[in-house]
Amino acid sequence: MPDETLLYDLTDSPFCTKARICLQLKGIPFRRVTLTVGRLRELRRLSAFGKVPVLVQAGQVIADSTAIVRHLETQQPDPPLRPADPAARAYCDLIEDWADESLYHIVGAFKWLNPANRAAALRNTMSEIGGGPLAPIIGRVVAARIGRRYRAQGYGSGALGHFEQRMRDGLTTLEGLLGERSLLLGRSITIADVAVFVQLAWLRNYAEARLLDDAPTVVDWLARLDAVPAVSAALGS
Repeated sequence: MPDETLLYDLTDSPFCTKARICLQLKGIPFRRVTLTVGRLRELRRLSAFGKVPVLVQAGQVIADSTAIVRHLETQQPDPPLRPADPAARAYCDLIEDWADESLYHIVGAFKWLNPANRAAALRNTMSEIGGGPLAPIIGRVVAARIGRRYRAQGYGSGALGHFEQRMRDGLTTLEGLLGERSLLLGRSITIADVAVFVQLAWLRNYAEARLLDDAPTVVDWLARLDAVPAVSAALGS
């Protein structure tokens, strides 16, 4: 259908989850197009990045979760996901960037560098991408490629303690930011909440989810967001 909004995505991607939650919060109907091996060329024709999520709406192609959020804010201003006040908006954007860059890097290290997570990492990544009989080979290629990226930065499986401490520090910071508040900024969900939530929801798939046990305020906040209909719909869609 020419007017249909499409989201090219994967379930085991925090950035795709971020895009789905924002679409649900905005009340925008969309159809998921799951990335598979057979759709890689199609994805690359749409976006030079060759990565999901990619939103196709009214003839426009928007790649990258942050760009998708900014696009949705202009197309469907209500409910707003970024504060109107310039200072609050800047703070919100900083938290989003911290989640997208730092938290993502940490959870990705857990997923791909911890041998205890290896089976789940491959299963979660390959369950939708597919590849038929070649799936195990493709999975090993993906794992090796991501592992090389971390090793190029000096991180191997021996660096897991470093990443655990970074996550503990991040959770302590979140505990302080939340305090007695129910959300990170104000009384309504912002992209700051969504961006951090999706990374920690991703963490819950892997062994290091145990680190959340020491952050009860964060756990309560995650539970509140889990209960939001738009969030639960995006997680289950």
